[in-house]
Amino acid sequence: MIDQVKAYLLSLQQDICDQLEQVDGKAVFIKDEWQKPDNSGNGITRVLTNGTVFEQAGVNFSIVHGDNMPASATQLRP
Repeated sequence: MIDQVKAYLLSLQQDICDQLEQVDGKAVFIKDEWQKPDNSGNGITRVLTNGTVFEQAGVNFSIVHGDNMPASATQLRP
């Protein structure tokens, strides 16, 4: 199930970037794939700059896993 959700979200990220590039007509997204040093997550950051319509745009995806949620995620809902 997780792989299906990940594939859907990556496809959605690509579709959003494609549409924004089409609207802008000039700029293209630069893709930066990253991985956390402890192998607890990874993601893809996409950034568009200096477009004719968009000065800057970002469309990001990340997947993080571990045994405990970070304190910021549980602070409001313990």
